[in-house]
Amino acid sequence: MTTTARDICAEALGDLMVNGVGQPMSGADANRAFSKLNNLLDQWASESLMLYSEVRTTWTITANDGSYSVGSTGDVVVPRPVYVDSVGFIMTDQDPDLEIPLTPLTDQAYAAIAIKDLTSTLPVSYYYNLTYPTATLKLYPIPTSSTLLGVLYARAHVSEFASLDTVVSLPPGWRRMMVSNLAVECAPSFEREPSQ
Repeated sequence: MTTTARDICAEALGDLMVNGVGQPMSGADANRAFSKLNNLLDQWASESLMLYSEVRTTWTITANDGSYSVGSTGDVVVPRPVYVDSVGFIMTDQDPDLEIPLTPLTDQAYAAIAIKDLTSTLPVSYYYNLTYPTATLKLYPIPTSSTLLGVLYARAHVSEFASLDTVVSLPPGWRRMMVSNLAVECAPSFEREPSQ
């Protein structure tokens, strides 16, 4: 469903009866609700159950480079994922290309590796570190092949709205969920009690 932040805010404030029937939101009310809506989306971006789809992103693996930044301004250009489902590599010298998944390493497993600069033709595992503002993805051992593409599968979230009139396409059920949760979030600021 396609909607705007303004539509969601107006419906949430309408449910709280902030405005009279048929009356538009004031600019101040719209801005307050808009801020609360983006706060909700920011919170939901870190909750795995609120991530509604998986995005497959590829990047070029540089020979003898085992560390890549992940984020909107990183080596792997994707909104910085909190949850990564899978990382692998694609052998582009094969016909057809061959995609190989890598084994994830926990913090403890990566810390236990004695020689982190070990190289090999192909990596066998990866370590994902939630550094900020970009995350860090390390391949192990560091691949020396120059014919590899990296592939990252990460869950996507609904991004914050840029403005009240930003148009967004939402998965089924999300508009109602946003309106209901926004009404609950806004209730104290507008001195209202949400209904059951």
